[in-house]
Amino acid sequence: MITPKDIEKKTMTEAKRAEAKNSFVAFYLGRPLTYILTVPFLYTSITPNTVTIVSIIFVIASFVCFTVATTSSMRLLGLFLLFLWAVFDGIDGNIARYKNLKSTSGDLLDTLGGYLAIVVVFLGMGNMAYHDSLSSVYISKEFIIEIAGLSTALSLIPRLLMHRQIALHNNSNADILKDKSNYSIAKIIALNICDPAGAQVIIILLAILFHLESEFTIGYFGLNLAIMVYSLQTMIKNSGNSKL
Repeated sequence: MITPKDIEKKTMTEAKRAEAKNSFVAFYLGRPLTYILTVPFLYTSITPNTVTIVSIIFVIASFVCFTVATTSSMRLLGLFLLFLWAVFDGIDGNIARYKNLKSTSGDLLDTLGGYLAIVVVFLGMGNMAYHDSLSSVYISKEFIIEIAGLSTALSLIPRLLMHRQIALHNNSNADILKDKSNYSIAKIIALNICDPAGAQVIIILLAILFHLESEFTIGYFGLNLAIMVYSLQTMIKNSGNSKL
């Protein structure tokens, strides 16, 4: 009989643990849950890609709820669907590693799901602020939408550039940005509050309950801008060093 502990032992290497444990909510709460929920999948022929596709459906449905929501119930439903994306995103990886399955299509689908989650969080929350009549607004709601769009772009740009470096130039220096095992305190804090599969879910919940969607959008715009500038500086610096 397969147990959650068996799945953890087979899917969580020491190197992966060193990186993953810095995202506290995802590591100590999310992952144990995915181990439990992965067990029944391992007794079926369901593939990791199928689970990934289901997770993508959840994240798209979450965006729809965030965008059209006019009630707290609809907003919370959107958050629950985002949470389901995170859970199924963990399950597909568990299945793949446990059964030693790996494919290019699986990597692409997994990356797509992650990018869509970013869109849901930042653009979706901006749309939510626009429709929430109780949301405190210091600037026009139309401008909130623009800030949300810019925040989404700021979050995606360094990820896209990093993947391009790795794919086109096989630049291992880009892996510096991906390595979470030796993060400083500041980086660990940023990692946690920007992880849509971790602590960011709790922050979104608080924003919904207290109608702080506008503050969420403005605050993350500033944070995403700072992270993008730092990421670009690091990539350019290491790219330059690799040519010396």
